[in-house]
Amino acid sequence: MVATIEHQKVEVETVDDERALERLASEWNDLLDNSDQRVFFLRPFWLSLWWEILKPARARLNVIVCRDCTGRLIGLAPLYIHQRRTLGVPHVRNLMFLGTGVYAQTSEYLDIIARRGWESDVARAVWTRLLGQSNWDRLLLCEIPSESRVLAHLQNQLREAASTSACNRSHHIDTTVHWDEFVDSLSRSTRKHLKRQTRRFEEKYRCRFRRVQNDDELESALDALVFLHQARWRSKGQPGSFAISGFENLVRRAGRAALSEGRLRLWTLELDDKIAAVRLAVIDGGIVHAIQGGFDPAYTRDSLGSVMLGMCIKDCIDDPEVIAYDFMGGTDAYKDWWTSLGRQTVTLSYLRPGFRSSVYSRLSTAIHLARTALKRIVPLSIRKALYEKLVIWRHHRKF
Repeated sequence: MVATIEHQKVEVETVDDERALERLASEWNDLLDNSDQRVFFLRPFWLSLWWEILKPARARLNVIVCRDCTGRLIGLAPLYIHQRRTLGVPHVRNLMFLGTGVYAQTSEYLDIIARRGWESDVARAVWTRLLGQSNWDRLLLCEIPSESRVLAHLQNQLREAASTSACNRSHHIDTTVHWDEFVDSLSRSTRKHLKRQTRRFEEKYRCRFRRVQNDDELESALDALVFLHQARWRSKGQPGSFAISGFENLVRRAGRAALSEGRLRLWTLELDDKIAAVRLAVIDGGIVHAIQGGFDPAYTRDSLGSVMLGMCIKDCIDDPEVIAYDFMGGTDAYKDWWTSLGRQTVTLSYLRPGFRSSVYSRLSTAIHLARTALKRIVPLSIRKALYEKLVIWRHHRKF
């Protein structure tokens, strides 16, 4: 279905058909390249693949497309609608970004895409269109960069009816400096540890570090990534990301597509002719985004993960195409060892008045009170055990 309205000089349509979405791919990529939202996780092939593999049950596309009077694509809001259920009872219908809303965190730096100079018009047109739709109750837009110009204009449209909260903080490294300059910027302890451990591996093993360049190398590197990632996390008693239903399929297919488009950064480190560490990333707009990694847990005490990461960062610094290495979101302490630079993402929320919204508010309040009561009466050890079982269940469940 495609419904069209006029909003000043902007023509707006709602696309809820996958084939219609596929036909937008070329225009979508061009729009992204001419916007301030250029990032791999807003590419059409990534979001289409995510939708195919990880979309929640009963979810429906609700992509808002904006064009100027000549028909040129000037804006796109990659959204979908999903109705929440509690104890099997349907209630609030969430309007969210593609790439969010499932247990696996797969996408960051999401936004409404707007051609430069059209940010205000696109934000106004998208919000006007959404107000005219009766098929959603709550706007829940996660992972928006805090500095987004479209976000600022959208907040002006929503005014005090919406709330903004912190979502994620991502560390990144400026790779436009020389390697020696970067190493000197590290703390004394980190610098000494990195040099010592790297030298130890090079003296003890035949080390071969390389970046995957062709299809022949890709599959064996991906096999090693899955195996080593799972081995490391299972050694910690955790299920690992590739235990999540559909996650391995997403990573493998995205890796193949990214390689064909020149957007893949997949590194391996062999010790005595055997792959012992792998790191997977993608590049867009000169920024390398780290997605996943793994290393043989037998080398944990020798800091193989840090040695491998240092080699990957050096490769990015040596590559004139790369301007930054982004660790992506998360509070892992090791990231602070490498950099103090970071970017903040936020969540924009708006609850539309209505019956379903009222039911959702009551449920949220009841759940909050129940959790507070459980903390008071259930010992911490039992709560931790129950949480670990919940994590494992969520990893293995289908979305």
